[in-house]
Amino acid sequence: MIWSIARRELLATYTSASSWIALAAVQFILAWLLFLQLDVYLKILPELVAGNSPLGIIDMVVTPTLSSTTLILLVLIPLQGMGSFADEIRSGRITLLLSTPVSAWQLVAGKWLGLLLGNLPLVLLPLLMAWLLELGSAVDAGRLASSFLGLLLFTAMASAISIWLSAISEQPLTAAAMSWGLLVLLWLLDANAGNVMQALSLNARLSPFFEGLVDTKHIVYFLAFTAAALGLATHRIWRLGGGE
Repeated sequence: MIWSIARRELLATYTSASSWIALAAVQFILAWLLFLQLDVYLKILPELVAGNSPLGIIDMVVTPTLSSTTLILLVLIPLQGMGSFADEIRSGRITLLLSTPVSAWQLVAGKWLGLLLGNLPLVLLPLLMAWLLELGSAVDAGRLASSFLGLLLFTAMASAISIWLSAISEQPLTAAAMSWGLLVLLWLLDANAGNVMQALSLNARLSPFFEGLVDTKHIVYFLAFTAAALGLATHRIWRLGGGE
């Protein structure tokens, strides 16, 4: 049942011309940013070699591109997920959905999985471009793998937050605005401001993955936010279905 709901969400996404246009636009932007970073890297490469600098193509080209990918995902995921439940609630279709043999958690999990899989190409495209740099330079495969894990965890978390805030709003744009607000707040938290800020700082949790560092506490951070958002969304939908 969860997969059926996820497949329905995926079909709704990729049968829309606007989704393909957005994907092409993002691909163009990321390729442009990658080549800009590569051009700068090639210009300063002689200086880096002369100074025995430890910085390589991953640090100077790939990591900045992946950081840009994160910001693009931060903008796009709330836009794609804003109507997941808000449209259903506003139109009254949520009552019909909940009258079918599907539980609240299956409905939430299916919509979340559909949103996550729908954004998976945006995670893979920059990593594929980075891997193609292997044709002319040495690229650390382990670091690319950890970067993929970080982007995947971020996408899962952002998707869950978008689903939750869509479930508590009847207006899709309101849901998107709340999602942007929360994600940007977490992104801008200063990791050096104190223990609490450091624990909640999204940037501080994601950056180590781009540096090739996979730490259990950072994985737990993303999984905890994802599980909490999905749990809150499930509770909201359960209440809409008459749960007490």
